[in-house]
Amino acid sequence: MALLSSVTLTVLMGPVAVAPAPKAVIDALDGATVTQAVGSRSGFQLSFTYSKTSPIATSLLPAGFFDPMVRVVLVATLRGVPKVLADGPVKRQDVTTTGRPGEHRLVVTGEDVSGYMDVLDATGFAFPGMPPFARVALMMAKYAAFGVVPVTVPPPFQPVTSAVEKFAHQQGTDFAYATKLAKDAGHEFYVTPGPAPGVNMAYWGPQVRAGVVQPALTVDMDTASNLDGMSFSADGNAAVLPYGHVKVANFSVPVPVPDIGLLKPPLSARPLVPTRTKPLETDRMGLPEALMTLLAGRGAADPVTATGTMDLARYGRPLDARSLVGVRGAGRAHDGLWFVRSVTHSLGRGSWKQAFQLARDGLVSNVPEVTP
Repeated sequence: MALLSSVTLTVLMGPVAVAPAPKAVIDALDGATVTQAVGSRSGFQLSFTYSKTSPIATSLLPAGFFDPMVRVVLVATLRGVPKVLADGPVKRQDVTTTGRPGEHRLVVTGEDVSGYMDVLDATGFAFPGMPPFARVALMMAKYAAFGVVPVTVPPPFQPVTSAVEKFAHQQGTDFAYATKLAKDAGHEFYVTPGPAPGVNMAYWGPQVRAGVVQPALTVDMDTASNLDGMSFSADGNAAVLPYGHVKVANFSVPVPVPDIGLLKPPLSARPLVPTRTKPLETDRMGLPEALMTLLAGRGAADPVTATGTMDLARYGRPLDARSLVGVRGAGRAHDGLWFVRSVTHSLGRGSWKQAFQLARDGLVSNVPEVTP
């Protein structure tokens, strides 16, 4: 374990099954960075400083301890509460000299468990009679050794095809194909580590912007403030209204697709008015295919965003991506509920800080207050 003041960072490594890293590795650890974001893989980076007589130089590096595809699990504990931050393969290692006699620096960069899903190209593998969510569940079953638990949610509109007339065939790697199927259905596909070390959730389904709200991010409220800084922006170019055409009684009817749903309710009282439209090619599709394409056309970038940094010693817990958080003290236009699009954890000797990006559809809170 690496002691980071009130933070404890546990580093587990191994080919598939993992074990605590050797003492020489922990002693050489300078810090760790972990990024989790909507629309991209999670990633991590570890930095080590060691001498040329260290076991890292004499045995671990030559033996392949830090080689690509070695599994790394990072568990950070704040005030006695553990949090799995990363679980996945090493993808790159960089070694440089520091300029001091006999001293070297090793930087190890890796991805989440989906990095194992992007190795074997299985183009042509057949899925007879299986809808997309079932195909994804079958593909994820291959990664049970990495603790992957698939969670798949069927889309509301699914074309019915005959298993005899048409076979679905995989295109690319498991990760690439699951991502494509998610995009076609208006869903998302990602892998998150935890809740226990060695366990991962592979989610394939609609983006969820509902549920438990995390404690509020507080600015400009004297001793109640828990942020280092925060800024806001509203981008009109990101306010887009997609639309398509649906055949009704042999007439083509334009159908706008507002970016809202049961799992994605509005987060503001005054959404920004779309400044552009985006046509979707649905004219020649049947009704189920057209409806699925219209749903997939939603999900344009949120026009209002916020960025900031904070020390978790003040906030009290890590901020989770892909969930809701409250903001207070920022003024009437920006207070209220926000969706956390990305977080970057930076752990060093004596600190655990986070940078974050929030997003929502407009300005002015649509709730009377947020939980401190």
